[in-house]
Amino acid sequence: MSNTLTSMTGTMIQDEVLPALKLGLLPVNSFSVGVADVPKNVGDSVNVPIVSAKSAGTYSTTYESGNSTTTGTNVVLAAPTFSSWFVNPNLEAAATMERFLAQGKEAAYAVAKSVVQDVVGLYLAANIGDVADTDKKVVTAANYSSSDQKDLWKMLKTKGVAGTASAIHTIDYAAELFDDARLVDKSASGSDVLRTGELPSILGARQFYTDAFPTAITDENTGVIYTSPETAAVAFAQPANVVTGAEDAAGLRVMVVEDPETGIPLIWRQWLNTATGAYWGSVLVMHGQSFLRDAAVRIVSA
Repeated sequence: MSNTLTSMTGTMIQDEVLPALKLGLLPVNSFSVGVADVPKNVGDSVNVPIVSAKSAGTYSTTYESGNSTTTGTNVVLAAPTFSSWFVNPNLEAAATMERFLAQGKEAAYAVAKSVVQDVVGLYLAANIGDVADTDKKVVTAANYSSSDQKDLWKMLKTKGVAGTASAIHTIDYAAELFDDARLVDKSASGSDVLRTGELPSILGARQFYTDAFPTAITDENTGVIYTSPETAAVAFAQPANVVTGAEDAAGLRVMVVEDPETGIPLIWRQWLNTATGAYWGSVLVMHGQSFLRDAAVRIVSA
């Protein structure tokens, strides 16, 4: 294949690189998510719909009382998160398309990890509480099992959260679930976790794991976050200054690839440094996040 990489297509990026972004972004399904339908600038807002709990009353004169079950929160977009790489064919192997796409996969996962870190970083004790058996449960990773989620479920419901829940684990805590007898037993859980490496739902809560817990969260000894979408919101958009379909003398190419399921846009850039002869690539995602309310609990190790 050509070392100029001029035959790179959006379909190749969608097939080879986008899955790495989606894999890293899986825990984002635990939050309220919004994707702008038009390009945005840094500092612009995206309205993320939030479905909140309702109250009931006794009929008096009309059924037209109450408010909408769907509200929205405006999430401000920050500068794009990016990860870049280069190949210098004068000093190393040629910049083949296969090699460039492989590096793009790693960059896409790194970007996804950074996005997840930004949102998970909102789950501080200062935001969701720090009272034992109300906001948190103390369980070391070695002693953690699926039965602990019964207590998390109860704590979350006690906070008045009636909707869906998700559990986000560090790698250490998730590893214990892969050895949990109740999950491994397919006749009991209905899962095939040993073969697929995918954790089944527990008490209706989707299970995620990530290596993206930020230092601020691990410093509080948090190993599992049990949350509803009402706790945090994350928004995505295509940067308004991205011009696609153009190519200049330095071989600059910019392509936008959207995830067909979520609409989240991944921006792919590649160019040639004419001074060094190095081929550069970069992937980026524009996002912002916002804390909504205390609708989460956690497991801590101490």
